[in-house]
Formats: sequence, structure tokens, C-alpha cells
Amino acid sequence: MRNIKVVASIAVLLVEFLALHAAIAADAYPVKPVRIIVATGPGGVDDFTARQVAFKLSEFLGQQFIVENRPGAGGMIGQTFVAKSPPDGYTLLLAGGSMAGAHYVNANITYDLLRDFTPVSLLTNFPFVLVVNPALPVRSVKEFIELARSRPGKITFGTLGAGQIPYWGAVLFNAMAGIDALEIQYKNQADAVTDVITGRIDFYIAPPVVAIGSKDKLRMLAVTTRVRSEMLPDVPTIAETALPGYDMPAWVSIMGPAGMSAEVVQILNKAIARSLASTDLHQRFLKAGLVPTASSPEELRKRYEDWMVIFGKIASDAGVKPH
Repeated sequence: MRNIKVVASIAVLLVEFLALHAAIAADAYPVKPVRIIVATGPGGVDDFTARQVAFKLSEFLGQQFIVENRPGAGGMIGQTFVAKSPPDGYTLLLAGGSMAGAHYVNANITYDLLRDFTPVSLLTNFPFVLVVNPALPVRSVKEFIELARSRPGKITFGTLGAGQIPYWGAVLFNAMAGIDALEIQYKNQADAVTDVITGRIDFYIAPPVVAIGSKDKLRMLAVTTRVRSEMLPDVPTIAETALPGYDMPAWVSIMGPAGMSAEVVQILNKAIARSLASTDLHQRFLKAGLVPTASSPEELRKRYEDWMVIFGKIASDAGVKPH
């Protein structure tokens, strides 16, 4: 009996020691540089957001936060890399909202979004913009829909491949508007916008920073969210002008591999909230058309859960199949 008590006491001490060690390790975090993996190439919304946030986190947490671009396979290369990384908080993912719809279009996805990642915090929430070639004889979404319906199979639109927000935005738009349009895939935003400007394609669902930067060369018809953008107050929403119920917001978040400790998640979450509240970062985001938006880990998980359902319905209604 005495031996049993001794063993039990040792077990209790061991558990307490491990808990104390974990707490000390969490309090010390980070003790080395942290990588933020961006699953797209340099430039664009994801890269911009990651670099701005990394700079502030380095300042507030006293360690370097380094942005590392790992593009390819529609984002799957970078995303899978993080999913398979140690859950110690030193490899994080700049995760876009489109990840919620990835498995509806990509049959090669090997990760489970809810099982293989740890939500940390939302970073930004923003609309995309429906832009058209300025030579088209349209001034509104309603006029554009009428034109497209009169030219079945001849209207063209750009995407960055299946599963990205420009793709989902166009799929939903075409389905709700009853448009038969031809998809043209691009490797980057710049080429797609250039082709709208030159008239090689008719329309594109563009991120706000790209649309604003080219506003004198193309026509912005509407934003993709339910409410107007503070940065583009004179640009109406697709829902209010022609298609009630249309809503395709974009967002960017930070996630890590599954199994991250709650203590490390909270350290990161609080530092991100502090970063987003800082005046300089807040203003840089707003100038780029991005709305700084912090969240709890639980709120971020719920957002992905909800949009997995929404993307599933869009895919079903539009006949989208994984390939």
C-alpha cells in the first residue's frame, strides 16, 4: 500500500512539474524567430497583410516574425506545410477565407481545415470589387447583367484558379445573375487587372487595394459585401443594385498547426489585437481598403465553420465539382 502511495505521489509531482514547465515555456514565448507562411507569392493582399502584422508582432513580442512565401497548388503547398509543422507556435499560417471552400473545388486537398489547424485570430475583413472594362457600355451592375445575358458564352471573367475569392465571387455572381460566362485563369492579380483594362477580359472580382490602385483605368461597378466599404463609400454593393442576398466578403487570419497550447495562442491573440489597434497599422490597412478586425480563436473557428456551409451551398447550386 505504501508503495502505491509513493508511486501516486510521484505521478502527481510529475504532472505538476510538466504543467509548470509548460507554463514557463508559454510565458517565455517566443524565444526564437517565428515564421508566418504565406501560401501565395510576394505582393497582393495576403503578402501585404502578413508583412504589416509581422512587423508589429516583432515589435511587441521582442522576436523576429519572418514572412515566408510558399506559393503553389492554389495555396495548398503552404497550407499543408503548416498543417504538418510542430505545434509549438513557431510556424504560423496567413490563412484566407477561401480555405473554407477549398475542398469543394480541389480533390487533392490533404488537410482537414477544422481538424488540422489551430485558430488564433482574424486580422482583416474586407470586400472585393466587381470591375469591368471601361469600354463596355455599362454603368451599373444591372446594366452589366443585361449585357451579359444578351451575349451568352461570350462574356469573359478572370480568376486565380478554382477556390480563390475572385473565383467564388464570380461563380456566385454568374449563378445569381443567370449569366453564361467564360472563365480565364491567371497566375496573379496584376495580369488579370491588366487584361480588364486592355479589354482582353470583361470583368474581374478584384481585391480593394488593386481596384483602388487602377481606378482611373477601369470601372468599379460594386463591392461584394452586404454593406458598402468605408474606403469606397460611393461604390454600391452588388446586393443593393441588382442581386439581393449576394454576399462574398474576404478575410485574412492567423492559424497554426493543430495542437498548439492555449497559452501560446493567447499570447499571440493578445499581441495581434494590440497590433491591429495601433494607429500606424490601422491607417495602413484602411488605405489599402482593409478593415482591421481582431477576434477570439473561438470566433475565428465559428467563421470558418459557417463559411464551409455557405461555400458548400454555392458549389452545389452552381454545379461546382472538385477536380
